[in-house]
Amino acid sequence: MNSKEINICVFCGSMNGNNNTYCSEAKKLGNLISKNKWNLIFGGGKSGLMGSLAEGFDSSKAKIISVVPEKLNNKEILFSNPSKKILVKSLFLRKEKMINLADFIIVLPGGIGTLDEILDVLALNNLSFENKKLIILNLNQYWDPLKDLIYYLNKSKFVYDIKKSHLKFVDTIDKTIKFIKNNL
Repeated sequence: MNSKEINICVFCGSMNGNNNTYCSEAKKLGNLISKNKWNLIFGGGKSGLMGSLAEGFDSSKAKIISVVPEKLNNKEILFSNPSKKILVKSLFLRKEKMINLADFIIVLPGGIGTLDEILDVLALNNLSFENKKLIILNLNQYWDPLKDLIYYLNKSKFVYDIKKSHLKFVDTIDKTIKFIKNNL
């Protein structure tokens, strides 16, 4: 295995969603990322799936890096013990920084911001500005409508080359970890 540090960026919701599984799976993912000694890059929040992800992460094994817009730099909403906090001027720059730092990008359930992050990575990959592996963790078929839409766009010939998107839908954390290990 490669001796280079591996950075895993996780995009996810700052809310819990309507299924308790989402938070427990986020916590499990955080734990497995640290167990594999991979660094976690995330949005820095302490609530919702973001908070569960950070709560599951063991910072004695790897680094947890919060990327935070200045307007959200508030101890009331941020995870309190990141290994490193990177302040940026805006949500747009947060997304850009997280993508740039990432070796792999995992997406858990989330809302409008998470959807924006997915679409940005897809566009960057499809236009060959980036070449990031994008793993959408489709827990309880949460992302099925997006999956259908992306493949509809492709079928309708509005996607240059779907393979360039480096998009992988998986339904379990174990498959996510296995995919990363197989692509190191």
